[in-house]
Amino acid sequence: MKYYAIKEGFDSIRNVKIENTIVNTWSECERLVRGVKGAKYKSFKLKDEAEEYLNNNNFMKNNINGELLKGITYAYVDGSYNTVTGKYGYAVVIVRDDVIIHIENGCGLDKSEKNIRQIAGELEASIKAIEYAVKNRLKQITIVHDYLGVCFHATGEWERKDMSSKIYYEKINSLIKEGEIKVDFLKVDSHTGNLFNEVVDEFAKASIEVKIKGETEKLLKNNVIKVQNYEIKNKFNEILVKLLEEKIHVVV
Repeated sequence: MKYYAIKEGFDSIRNVKIENTIVNTWSECERLVRGVKGAKYKSFKLKDEAEEYLNNNNFMKNNINGELLKGITYAYVDGSYNTVTGKYGYAVVIVRDDVIIHIENGCGLDKSEKNIRQIAGELEASIKAIEYAVKNRLKQITIVHDYLGVCFHATGEWERKDMSSKIYYEKINSLIKEGEIKVDFLKVDSHTGNLFNEVVDEFAKASIEVKIKGETEKLLKNNVIKVQNYEIKNKFNEILVKLLEEKIHVVV
């Protein structure tokens, strides 16, 4: 027996929107989701899993490329992969009130299939961001990402077929419970001139010695970056051929 959890659907017979409903047959689920724009549903073998999926309200997905809100902590995350060394890289750039307060990057090996290797760094970066939030006792953090799986693997809306996505789902949800933290997700388009997104992309590449195209340097011609301390400022030596002193301001 399967349980079909429907987060969003529509009952055309009763002409009502369907939310957070569990049905026991595919025929009933299909009637409520087929042809419905934005329908969200998933099948489970256990009813408890279906209920957990519906009750997972710690996430908010957003596709708006707007200004950063004051007082909100944003974690830009990204990953990269070096086909020569077989290493994946990850990076996290954490921003609050337009000031970078934390940068972290690193690398690892992943023996998964090639298509999975490309996203290992993205998932690792998201975990590192939430670990930072829990360690610093934050109650809310917004993960800014360009790969949809960062959000959908965390919420369970995408099927977890490989081990990396299963571990990611379990780790993210364990951290949320541990820190009693609210995690939001903000989707941005990659390589569209978003300053912090370009910065985190290049830090991910730098961690595994993948060639950097210099997008951060280009953007700094018309922008400045504010950082919390000199340690973070010096970290930019990893991605800038020449540290642009006048473009990176330490905010005390």
